[in-house]
Amino acid sequence: MLVKISIIDSSIPLEQNTYKQNTIKEISESVNHKISFHYYGESIEKLFIGIIAVEPIYDKLAKPRRPRYTEHKETMAFGFIPIVIHKTLEIEIKLDYEQVLTANDEALCKIVAAEVLKALRSLKLPKKVTDFDKDKFVTDVEEVFITEHLIE
Repeated sequence: MLVKISIIDSSIPLEQNTYKQNTIKEISESVNHKISFHYYGESIEKLFIGIIAVEPIYDKLAKPRRPRYTEHKETMAFGFIPIVIHKTLEIEIKLDYEQVLTANDEALCKIVAAEVLKALRSLKLPKKVTDFDKDKFVTDVEEVFITEHLIE
């Protein structure tokens, strides 16, 4: 299973966004390393967690969407690049813009870890997801965050 955490919608200035995106990428890599050794079921192969961080004036326009599950879809990106989406769950989390903007590496990682864990715990899986062991997955993600000193 692959977990990808990234900033998908942001009004953070580009140079800071790139820097913060790299910081968040490290969290994804830590989680992926840990969970790659475990089996959680066949229903989900990829989990994308998108982070929304926009200025307060855009809050009403940037609402997190409900979790979306795609069992199988073939499409073309930019009209000519074939893409296959298979057993993918996408969730979105909205973070406080000012906190994300002003946070250093360590603080940003802690904010993201806390919010990801909160979102995973409260996640209601779509009906098509039949055999995913959410409790074990959340426990393993929590262990990664504790090991990395991102949560207590």
